[in-house]
Amino acid sequence: MAKTSLQPAPNTLAQFEIVRRLGAGGMAEVFLAKKRGAEGTFKLLVVKRILPTHGTSRRFRTMFVEEAQLATRLNHPNIVQVYEFFDGGDEGQLLAMEFVEGPDLGMLMSSAKAKGTRIPPWVGAWIIGEAAKGLNYAHDKKDEGGAPLEIVHRDVSPQNILLSFEGGVKIADFGIASAKMFVEEQGVLKGKFGYMSPEQARGEKVDRRSDLYALGVILWEVLTGRPIHGGLGGEALLDIVRSGYVEPPTTYRELPHELESIVMKALEPRKEDRYATGRELASAVSRALLVKQELVDAATLEATLTQLVTRENTRPGSNRPEAPSNASAPELAPASVMASEVEGASNRTQAAAPFAKSVIDSASEIENPSSVAAGVKQTEPPPSRRSSPAVGPREVRHVAVVTLHLHGVDELIAKDRALGERAIERMRTMLGDIAYKRGMRLWIWMSDTEAHSVAGLTTNPTHAAADAAYLALDTHEALEGMNDDLPLAIGASIGIVRGIASGTRDPQGNLIRYRLHDPVAYLAEVIWQATPLHRTWVAGGVYRLVRREFRWGDAPTLKLESAGGIDNIPATMRIYALERSLSREERLAEMLNLSSDLVGRDIEKADLHSAYHQAVVGGGSGGAVTCRAVVGEMGIGKTALAATFLAELPPNTRVVRVECSPVKMEVPFNAVAELLRDALGLTGEEPFEDVVTLLARAGGGSAQGDSTHPMLARMAELATNKPLGAGDDDDPHYLRKMITTGLRMLLAAIAMEQPLVVLVEGLHW
Repeated sequence: MAKTSLQPAPNTLAQFEIVRRLGAGGMAEVFLAKKRGAEGTFKLLVVKRILPTHGTSRRFRTMFVEEAQLATRLNHPNIVQVYEFFDGGDEGQLLAMEFVEGPDLGMLMSSAKAKGTRIPPWVGAWIIGEAAKGLNYAHDKKDEGGAPLEIVHRDVSPQNILLSFEGGVKIADFGIASAKMFVEEQGVLKGKFGYMSPEQARGEKVDRRSDLYALGVILWEVLTGRPIHGGLGGEALLDIVRSGYVEPPTTYRELPHELESIVMKALEPRKEDRYATGRELASAVSRALLVKQELVDAATLEATLTQLVTRENTRPGSNRPEAPSNASAPELAPASVMASEVEGASNRTQAAAPFAKSVIDSASEIENPSSVAAGVKQTEPPPSRRSSPAVGPREVRHVAVVTLHLHGVDELIAKDRALGERAIERMRTMLGDIAYKRGMRLWIWMSDTEAHSVAGLTTNPTHAAADAAYLALDTHEALEGMNDDLPLAIGASIGIVRGIASGTRDPQGNLIRYRLHDPVAYLAEVIWQATPLHRTWVAGGVYRLVRREFRWGDAPTLKLESAGGIDNIPATMRIYALERSLSREERLAEMLNLSSDLVGRDIEKADLHSAYHQAVVGGGSGGAVTCRAVVGEMGIGKTALAATFLAELPPNTRVVRVECSPVKMEVPFNAVAELLRDALGLTGEEPFEDVVTLLARAGGGSAQGDSTHPMLARMAELATNKPLGAGDDDDPHYLRKMITTGLRMLLAAIAMEQPLVVLVEGLHW
């Protein structure tokens, strides 16, 4: 087979500086990259992009978008972190994720075989147990309303289990994972045949037990050092996988009975007979290790990697050659470590200090970077030895300060110092990844248990309050997942306050050389000391900006005392308890229940009603279209104004809503798809042919509809989120015009029957 020809690796992709290409496969290519941030920091990460040959395919673009939407929701130490997704225009769609320095499990198995040995059986079992924990977290993941997402990876293989040289185990590549929010078609095979469950190989609907079967196959191969079905391939391999027949691993190697029992239970042909959850599988491995008195942990894996794998240089500028252009899909599982880099930084944390002072001190340009999280490394000359970058004018911004207090750390260290120190390091890395994902600066650690971070310093500060709230929720969730491995649980109390920062804006839009203005540091300390364990308390200034995006509980009003040298301190501070984010449906319901009592907004409301009246009666027999945009700062009541206007409309008015979102702004035609579903009353799970018929009927066409009609087919694809690929070769301008025309015809048909109001929320996105 001819090799796929690849262009030389680019020097940059969007805001990423490309270090080198890591690999390429059939759909995407992967690069090691560096992204600069505020305050002289940069991060090493992996950038994955769709190959240019597929960049115009709506089917591949949609698959890529679904991977990003799914993966960015996952925060667990045993899952590769996905930080951000965006469309780079001509440079393609890009996915930035954690870079784990180390081999995948397949590489470790191959290296062991080349050295004439095998991975130690109990080390292999421990790796599978760690992978099972990550999968269990994904399987149990719920949406904003608490409903299970029903995520299934569907491509668990040795290449998708990444091992760091520090002894970490991470599941990678949820690229073909299915979840309830995405359409899954039965009879379509996705994944590697050799690691499929019998039901997956038969094209049946799969659940979490299919992923656990794949872990069983991997453990079988780790223990025996050979493929589970020998040299079979193609249809012969698929046939034996469908049958569910598996030989016991002791056919090829003498093994402890406990390990063989674990393997064979995971490989039961009937899914009802397997482990029901990843937690069950991980617990079975832990019990076996305990019974056999085998001590295996991250340090054991680190030692095993040192013996079997040569550590490669992954520093920027390495001369390591690029992977072959026909590599077998490393783009779906790039070995992945996130490196947080600060110029001139030490790996020591600063001693505990008064919290308010530490917030102020760390807000200045980093003169003593030892206050930054441990684990950072110097890779460039300090600023004094190179030219200073160009900076922009002084700027004043609203920011949100997040304060974190960990509980249980001291007790854990007292019980087992080595375990406690490893847990702290692992925890800091995980929490740093989450902060980066939410667009925030590094956590500043004052001690092993106390830290803070600031939202609003990076390029887009408008969502600082929401970013801070999501960071708090993600932090609680991540800590809960980490506790599965600890004898004592660690929890957090988190406080969020709003304040003002002023500084200089660099060419990328980051605020540097900034300082926080009083009294934000004092207020941050007050809320930090008062917030109880497992809770997040939010001050009123933040609450007002994001109150309709989250669920809130009760919290007391805090009394404030005068602080020396600080003016304008109020007597009290109103506090709200952050519980969880709201789903889109819950936000719409909240909007409908908003009070209609608006103070000082009568003129704006009257203008909206005037526009409605003009559209209904002022356009002659054909009707008319009028538009209004409600603009202003966040928190001034735009949503309340729109809700009150809608509540006062005549009962025969049809309202169609669409909510734009920065998370989904890169999804092709996402807003159009949501508008279509709301206009037609769809959930997105209806059969394609039924939606075609509904579209034809709504637009005044035949009752049956014609699925071969280009306009109907493209609109039905959007409404059902089921790209058929038939129009992949359409000219983009022609496709856009066709969809726009179809949408206009649909809305016009609805408006001919009754007055129609289309509400677009978050139009700036």
